Amino acid sequence: MKELVLTPGTVVMLAAMAAWAAWAVRRITHRGLCDCGDHCGDAGACSSGCSCGGCGAAEKMVADMGRSLEGPKG
Repeated sequence: MKELVLTPGTVVMLAAMAAWAAWAVRRITHRGLCDCGDHCGDAGACSSGCSCGGCGAAEKMVADMGRSLEGPKG
């Protein structure tokens, strides 16, 4: 079995992946799993929970999924 060699490039890549993971966890803990604010233009819309009442992004997604399940027309 080969040894694990930690070169400077490997260390940089591992640090970058750890930073991305920390950013993702921070984003989920602060914003939750709701991203409707990204589509509505109001960045704080989901900070207190997922209340996308004024945003049609979720409704549009459901409608698109329904149309795709219906299949091609004709």
